[in-house]
Amino acid sequence: MSSVWLNPSVASQASMASASSSALDRVAKQAVAAPAVEADADASSYWSISTTMRPGSLSAGSVQEANEIAAAVADTAALGLEQATELVARVQQKLVLAKAVGADRDAINDDIAQMKADLGAVIEASTFHGDNWLKVEDGGRPKVTSLLASVTTGNDGSLSINMVDFDTARSTLVSRQEAKDGALTRAYAGTSLGGVPYNYYLMDVGSREANEPGAREIKIDSRTTTDELDGMISTLNRVLIDMVGASAELSATRSQVSGGGVLVQGLQGATELGVGRLVDTELNEQSVRLTAEKVQDQLQSSALNMANVSMTSWLRL
Repeated sequence: MSSVWLNPSVASQASMASASSSALDRVAKQAVAAPAVEADADASSYWSISTTMRPGSLSAGSVQEANEIAAAVADTAALGLEQATELVARVQQKLVLAKAVGADRDAINDDIAQMKADLGAVIEASTFHGDNWLKVEDGGRPKVTSLLASVTTGNDGSLSINMVDFDTARSTLVSRQEAKDGALTRAYAGTSLGGVPYNYYLMDVGSREANEPGAREIKIDSRTTTDELDGMISTLNRVLIDMVGASAELSATRSQVSGGGVLVQGLQGATELGVGRLVDTELNEQSVRLTAEKVQDQLQSSALNMANVSMTSWLRL
């Protein structure tokens, strides 16, 4: 005759071990993948926050790209303007040298002609992304250009784009439409320190609308008088003043654009860091829960084994 006897202690430990094993499987799955959403009430706000922040980071990336293009255009114009200013200063030095007794003015004029060619090359090369702030083509006019300077975020997470304007009339050196639009193509009229009137321009680029009658291009030969040289030197002095002023305004614009680029990079980095921390926090939580469930499962298994050993010893008695 056989009988079945149920040990309540063993049954309790078996039930607890089964529950612990189920919990371990569930947590392991959540840690491997993403937090499982078994019901609406179980949905973590983590997912909605990170999903919202990632498009914001992508938007910041687009803003940063546009900002970098704007900065590159401004940098290219500034570099070209700096080089052009140095060349104009050298032309002025050549004119001063031409006043010296016994100076070979024809040879000096050849040097000036070469510097003008160099000026043209510098101006043509000062183009980036199709923009050239140092020249105006035939049929064009200087214009106000809007550059992406910075970005700010609202309380609702929206991005606000801030623009900065630059008037290319300040930086235009040559104009093939109206000569008066370019610092190197417009005529400067005045009176020299010796009381002699002058009316000169540095470069002739074949503008559709030329300077007024009586204006002359700066060039010299053996017949050029000292008074004429004084007028040319005074003209270039005024040209340099305009160019230095344009460089100052352009530098201010560059600072605004470059400073905004640093801010955009910081914003994008903060967004990515925030998303990363949300993910790391959630995964760390799941890892801790997984470890705890493993320990609990091991304890329940040990308790069940102890109960079985105790039952075996009692049966032997």
